Amino acid sequence: MSTTATTPPAAPADRDLTCGVPLVPLTGFLAPRWWPVWIGLGIVRVLAALPWSWQGALARGLGAIAWRVARRDRNVTLVNLRLAFPAFAEEERRRIGRRHFDSLVYALFETGLVWFDRHGRIDRLARLEGREHLERALAAGKGVLLLGAHFTTNEIAATALTQAGHPVDVMYKPSDNPLINQLALRGRTRRGGRMIPSDKFVETLRTLKRGGIVLYAPDQRFDGDGRIVVPLFGVPALSNPGTTFVVRATKCAVLPYFPRRLPDGSGYVMTIGEPLADFPSGDAHRDVGRYHSLIEAATHAAPEQYLWSYKRFKPLPGEPDPYRAPPA
Repeated sequence: MSTTATTPPAAPADRDLTCGVPLVPLTGFLAPRWWPVWIGLGIVRVLAALPWSWQGALARGLGAIAWRVARRDRNVTLVNLRLAFPAFAEEERRRIGRRHFDSLVYALFETGLVWFDRHGRIDRLARLEGREHLERALAAGKGVLLLGAHFTTNEIAATALTQAGHPVDVMYKPSDNPLINQLALRGRTRRGGRMIPSDKFVETLRTLKRGGIVLYAPDQRFDGDGRIVVPLFGVPALSNPGTTFVVRATKCAVLPYFPRRLPDGSGYVMTIGEPLADFPSGDAHRDVGRYHSLIEAATHAAPEQYLWSYKRFKPLPGEPDPYRAPPA
């Protein structure tokens, strides 16, 4: 895929790209306990420099190995696929699972591409569609909530938004590993994106109220206050009604945003959808159900790219846990 390279939007001099999270000197992470992270970073950086066609072949090879040796993650993936696609033959579910592991390895390469690319490869590989929907919402004087989900392509999907020509804030959950968190912040803000940690949710509201853009993916398991149970792929799932709250508080427009890695390995299509009409509806269950239907549609287009290796359907304590089945 070839696109015209774009210059990332310049960040204002006073724009706090880390949302108050300090970037500490990396020299504080030289002790032996941090060496595995540094070694992993070096490997990712080397792999990211390989030709894209080589990366695809390597992703398939490493994915096949991971499928055989990572029994826990394989079991979680198969449990999720059995719950989500009960009508599929087991052979088909296992085929999707194997390809999902390829997709997880691709995600490592994409992380390296986002963090270290200096030659415009992202702009050549990724095509952003639906910019007109974003422009119309902004022209109406509204903030824009780009409603995404957890796909293996998320790292590059967030970065591709710089092609829209507007600053975009991205909500994220900080890593428990402080070195990984520092490296991720440096890599993700290289092109001007502002990162909002999940514990500073008020910053999301502020951005939207002043007419900015926020990328938000609230599809993971949520067992906090206000949780609701809404089917996802037909399976009861603990869900976050936060989108309804955000839209009510800010009057922002809500536009779906879903990425897809092309099956021939030639690149990516990132699609901004039309604004959701009559959203919120006044019923949080209906709003989340509508969001889940968007995820399901995007997943059916590339089923291996949704994050199946995550325990999305883990229940509350005391309820039956589908992941306690024998390893597959």
